Amino acid sequence: MCQLFKKNISINILFDFLNKVNCQKTDSFFVVDITAYKKSIYTDLLCPFLDQLREYYYSSKYKYINIESMNHNKFNTIIRQICKNSNTPFSKTLRHDQSKYSVVYNIYFSDLKNK
Repeated sequence: MCQLFKKNISINILFDFLNKVNCQKTDSFFVVDITAYKKSIYTDLLCPFLDQLREYYYSSKYKYINIESMNHNKFNTIIRQICKNSNTPFSKTLRHDQSKYSVVYNIYFSDLKNK
């Protein structure tokens, strides 16, 4: 069993969140970038998402889902943890813009094309 989670997280929780945030989506994957993170804050969807995850994390690991200390890098960590726990394939790329870089995750889905 994982040291982060008390029980397995359904990947549908993440996909539902990404759909609500209106995350960029192709035929085979979601694109999770800084824009998706900012949209989730602007639309007040990040806090309910983190609250929903609370039941899956061990109490000693709540630091990962603490809204007060949340930033883009910590958001990416949560996304990565959920994907690894549910064995969902993802890839990571770096996007450079004006001497800064940000991490972009492509989260692949197979039989969830109807979402």
